[in-house]
Amino acid sequence: MKVYISLPITGHGIEEVEATCIHASGVIQAKGHTPVSPLDISPDPDATYARHMGNDIEALLQCDAVLFMPGWRESKGCRLENAAAEIYDKQIFYSIDRIPNIDICPPPAARLGVSKS
Repeated sequence: MKVYISLPITGHGIEEVEATCIHASGVIQAKGHTPVSPLDISPDPDATYARHMGNDIEALLQCDAVLFMPGWRESKGCRLENAAAEIYDKQIFYSIDRIPNIDICPPPAARLGVSKS
């Protein structure tokens, strides 16, 4: 599943934002999913706010789910992303712990066609 990471950016230090994105991306990957970071989607520091939000919404719509990081309710951009996620019936997670793990490799018995009974 592709998971878009929504987090407050405006008014926050870029190091803090990058660290949060890197952490969330790592956890999402470890759970077997593909993270989509707004920092990767719209990396141009000289782009307008409107350009960043347009890029972010476009990326969000291509994802299966959206993870809203702490502080999202205080961010206009995150609230816009939340509205888009709800309108387009994306799976929404408000905690990284709620994202399910995927069994990338089935247990040995399943691979061999052996039942557990």
